[in-house]
Amino acid sequence: MAETINWVPKRLNAAPVVFRGMTGKEVGTLTLSGLGVFTPLGILTALIMGTIAMVPTVAFLGAGLTLVFGGTIMRRLRRGRPTSLMYRQMQFYMACKGFGAGERLITRSSTYSMRRNPALQHSIRRQ
Repeated sequence: MAETINWVPKRLNAAPVVFRGMTGKEVGTLTLSGLGVFTPLGILTALIMGTIAMVPTVAFLGAGLTLVFGGTIMRRLRRGRPTSLMYRQMQFYMACKGFGAGERLITRSSTYSMRRNPALQHSIRRQ
């Protein structure tokens, strides 16, 4: 008779670390954002220098630098925290600003007290 595992280790389903403490999704996100930011700079450099080869050169160099330095920053921000915390913080920030799926997050904050409210006590007694 085969034995079954009744519990699954927590790290078994976690995304593997690919580069500098980041998962594959984070590496892809940082690389694409680096390409997006440095491509206009590459176009400007190509216009100044007069050679079209500067566009991909500057874009990929910038993407690599973004990956190296961004990985260091992300590793410091996420140290000792769950991998989904940063995504939830970004989602909460966007929901507070009115973007994204704000209807699924609680964005309202208020003060609660444990004392009895005298006005409420009078209305309860009258009923």
